[in-house]
Amino acid sequence: MVTGTLHGVTVEGVLRRQAGVISRAQALAEGMSSAAISRLLGRGLWVRLHPRVYFATGHPLTAEARLRAAWLWSGPTATVAGASAARWHGLWPEPPATVEMAVPHHRRLVARPGIHVRRCDLRPADRVEVNGLWVTAAALTVLEAAVALGATGSQLLDRALQRQPGPASSVITRMGA
Repeated sequence: MVTGTLHGVTVEGVLRRQAGVISRAQALAEGMSSAAISRLLGRGLWVRLHPRVYFATGHPLTAEARLRAAWLWSGPTATVAGASAARWHGLWPEPPATVEMAVPHHRRLVARPGIHVRRCDLRPADRVEVNGLWVTAAALTVLEAAVALGATGSQLLDRALQRQPGPASSVITRMGA
């Protein structure tokens, strides 16, 4: 059992809510010391997925855990984008092999294995919070992911239109048609 709290929630609660993933800042925020984190890493109860991002080995390493870890590493100004965002919105069944993160131009992140970093300054309207992560809004997600998926992109467009008629009309409206 991991001790400590994060804004009134135990660290174990954070791990459950975040698919077994936690940032160093979250762990330190209330209760955990650097020494406690080091002990968990040393005993193999936690492993480092990215700098300052850990995974509790008692949890399954799922696509959700990989995506949450990528977002935590990228920071709160980052946005899950492309096919990764389509998956997070529930518009695409398959998790992509690489998590796509859109980060503001001023951020100097270097891509890591399993994470593609794209620099772009998104408008506030193009970012939404879904299940604790910032992702591209549905309209932008559908557009970007359909292009990235190539030949199967039409399937994503079809799913989006069946599930949420809004994204296609939102894209058309934004394009000025």
